[in-house]
Amino acid sequence: MEEPAEQKRNAPTIIVLGATTLAIILWGATPIANKIAIVGIDPATIGILRPILAGPVALLLALSLRLPFPTGGRDRFLLFVAGVTNFAIWPTLLSVGIGMTSAAHAGLIIAQIPVFTGLFTALLDRRWPHTYWWIGTTVAVIGTFFLIVYRDGSAPDEASVIGDLIILAGVQSCAIGYIVGGRLVPVIGTRATTFWGIAIAAVVLVPVVFAVVDRTDWSAVENASWLGLLYLAFLGSFGAYLAWFWALSHGGITRISTSQLAQPVVTLVLAAMILGEIITLPLIIIAGVIVLGAACAQRPPKAR
Repeated sequence: MEEPAEQKRNAPTIIVLGATTLAIILWGATPIANKIAIVGIDPATIGILRPILAGPVALLLALSLRLPFPTGGRDRFLLFVAGVTNFAIWPTLLSVGIGMTSAAHAGLIIAQIPVFTGLFTALLDRRWPHTYWWIGTTVAVIGTFFLIVYRDGSAPDEASVIGDLIILAGVQSCAIGYIVGGRLVPVIGTRATTFWGIAIAAVVLVPVVFAVVDRTDWSAVENASWLGLLYLAFLGSFGAYLAWFWALSHGGITRISTSQLAQPVVTLVLAAMILGEIITLPLIIIAGVIVLGAACAQRPPKAR
């Protein structure tokens, strides 16, 4: 989230709404693009290449915008952890998991990121979350449990359970990255934390990519897979983040942040329209339960 000093609430409401909608659509389409990319490219390779391709652009943006780099040892460590968990581990686990499950399932599991972020924050700060958080978290976790154990036409095969669990592990890594990055944002800002984090993830993953690059027959990769990979590296990262940051700074954090609850719905719709995945009534009910639980968990506590 942007710092108060960076907030500018002078843009027309319709433009703020447009930027918010663009970010949600770009993020909601990420599992779809991932599913398309893995048709021709190894899933783990996609997750690793995503920050490697975006890294040079992130570095150029950070340098051209003169975004601050942390000077203290503790802050540099936080930036390293945020970069690795958010932009290295998370996209890799997401791609591997999507290779074993459906985009619809992936989109609904991703909706758990705020829940795990709240849980890990509470454990780290040793504070008892408010009642709304417990109710919402319980509802969302129950919905996710049924999503994973229930098999229907939206899941490609029985291995989908493994894929769901891999994505769930990635969601937890992403939540850790959000918390660590949140500790750093007041020091260097959101854009600096994001762009420097992507650049660090790229540097970390460069040696790793040589271990997986031979898993793909690059001469046989079709254009759709290339486009999916490029979407993940640039639109799913920079396009969505830049639109989201702009909307937060001009529309207000409290008013804009709750719109992320629409992201899994976008993924469900796109999965049906583009991938032809079957969206059954039980899946729709489970999606409603998860979104409702996440919304309740993000509801602020009553003032005492």
